[in-house]
Order: sequence, then structure tokens, then C-alpha cells
Amino acid sequence: MTPKKFSTPEGYEALNQTENHIGHIGQGFYKRNEEGNLVMAFWVRPENGNSGGVAHGGMLMSIADYCLCSVAMESRENYAATISFRAEFVAPAKVGSLVEIYSTITKETKSLAFGEGQIMSEGEVVFSFSGIVKKITK
Repeated sequence: MTPKKFSTPEGYEALNQTENHIGHIGQGFYKRNEEGNLVMAFWVRPENGNSGGVAHGGMLMSIADYCLCSVAMESRENYAATISFRAEFVAPAKVGSLVEIYSTITKETKSLAFGEGQIMSEGEVVFSFSGIVKKITK
């Protein structure tokens, strides 16, 4: 893969990642969709793949959890901790493909956020998830 292959996707901006474990996956990107919701994206790099030439499940779970927590945070001065996370692997995401993470908060309390989402690749759902995160003020 050439470095150009992993450049900023059209319509996205580079994500200022603050979590070291996510930085090991590679540069993330973000945008707001038509409804104003946060959408994140990552390239599936060779080091994120398994022996089948597709994204490792751990990579998909990590970026889904990261996006869900990011959506739940009210500001970058706060953070969120995962309480519960559920996932379904629906289809493979090929090494070299762009995966886009869509997540929404379905219910909120003062200290908890309940959310769900999907990871898409090449127009297909590859991963579905839901979870509960604790909102934490620093």
C-alpha cells in the first residue's frame, strides 16, 4: 500500500487522537453527516488485518468503542468509560478499505449514555454494536 492510499478521505478531517491505543491503529478521521452526527473513519492497514486479509475483530471493536465514547462525551475536557459493550461481526472489511463508524446516543442520564452504531465498509455493514458508557468529568 502506498502512503497516498491512507490519506485523508474526501469530506473528512484528521482526528486529533488523545488515546494512545487508538493511535496504534492508525490516523483516524472525522466529519459531521447531514444530521450533524459525528462519523469517524479509519483505514484498515495491513498491520490491522488478520491472516485472512481482513480487519481483525479487535481493531473493529476498539474503534467502535472509541467512537461511542466520543459521541457520549459532552466536551473534550471530559471523558467516558465503557461499562458494557456488545458487538456482532456481520461481514469482513478488507485490508486497504476505509471503515466508517456511525454511532448515536439512544438514551442519556446525568452520568450514563446508552448508544448503538454500525461500521460500514464499501457500502456494506460489517459490524454492529451497542453499549453503555459512564460520563466522567475531570
